[in-house]
Amino acid sequence: MRHLLDSDLELLIQSGFVCLPLLFDPAIEGEIRTSPRPKTLMTVDGRYFIKTLRLHSLVESYEKIDAQLYEQVLSMCLQKYCGMVELSDISMSEKLRMILFQVMPYFIRRSRGLERRKLSEDEILDLVEEKVNIPRRYYDKATKFLDTRSLRLILGELEERVPSTDPPGDGLMAARRLREWLVKALEVKIMNGEKERLRQVLYHREQFGGTQRKYVAILLYIAEKGSVEIDGFGFSRIGMSDEYLIYKRTGEYALKDFYGRLYLFPDCRVAVSAVIPSRPFVIETYKHPFLEGFDAGQQICLRDFTPPKVFTAASVIKALEEGINALLYGYSSRRRNGYHSLDRATQHIRGTDLDEEITSEFEEGPLGRRRRVPSVHFDDCRVPRDHPKIASGEVEITNDYTP
Repeated sequence: MRHLLDSDLELLIQSGFVCLPLLFDPAIEGEIRTSPRPKTLMTVDGRYFIKTLRLHSLVESYEKIDAQLYEQVLSMCLQKYCGMVELSDISMSEKLRMILFQVMPYFIRRSRGLERRKLSEDEILDLVEEKVNIPRRYYDKATKFLDTRSLRLILGELEERVPSTDPPGDGLMAARRLREWLVKALEVKIMNGEKERLRQVLYHREQFGGTQRKYVAILLYIAEKGSVEIDGFGFSRIGMSDEYLIYKRTGEYALKDFYGRLYLFPDCRVAVSAVIPSRPFVIETYKHPFLEGFDAGQQICLRDFTPPKVFTAASVIKALEEGINALLYGYSSRRRNGYHSLDRATQHIRGTDLDEEITSEFEEGPLGRRRRVPSVHFDDCRVPRDHPKIASGEVEITNDYTP
């Protein structure tokens, strides 16, 4: 398109359309002289033109047609009229609000005075401020955010300074003149878009008119960063999308095997994805009787768990609790349930309630070939009963059901 607009061609503007000169060859000439003539064919002074793009469509789509020229016009007109107006905004989706104000309060610790009632949004943000180090720059951004007067002044200046342009009239027109008109039309389009953006930002900010500056700073921080962790509960945005990993830490815990021996398990994050359906999984590289291997991102073995079909706060809370409870309380030292047993003498056969002696590290694979079975054992997790963390009560034996 740029080559066309920079050429010496003479174009025809007709009823809001750009018509290009028709280059003749014998086949085209025969088609033109055959009745009925195509409706897209125009004749001026014996010259033939073919109707192509609508002028309005050319302006609206030019960003995709010629991105380089569009960026040049964008940079030029923003500098000319208002400079690049950088505006911090609280772009918080409903999904993020649900995680922050409905899921998180269920898992974080509360002071005794607040245990019996639901926390308000302000109280939740107070907890975030107490637990998270919010950089000073977000409080400065909050001050500017709440200053709608300066934004109104910028918008008023744009309303006065941005030009308008009319479409060219019908008739012949040099391609370079069309380019000049197109640049002006793109200028108007860009600045009208900028004015609309500022109006939307102004409207959004006015909704926070009665909000304390510190709460605005916290919301700006969360919306930009997309991740928070408080008291072992956290969430993290996946890339630039509106999807999140939502997780709860297990903390350290100990499990008991068939012989009463103890195994100390490190903290891990049990997570669900905000993409539906989602099953609980471990984020870190981790091993446990309810995990098939020793990798990151493993789904936790759960019986009778049906992934939710709709993303709700209740479904996230239920999935996280199911995953955490399985790791902490689901393993029975008597039944040795799960993919693996803590004591190496036996290994559980998936899908049964029986234990079977394992005498080989190989299994039958496709076409009768034998393949090595990945070995998962817990010898390195075994600790004595007088381990300081267990003796002091710092770490609980979570599957010890004896009175």
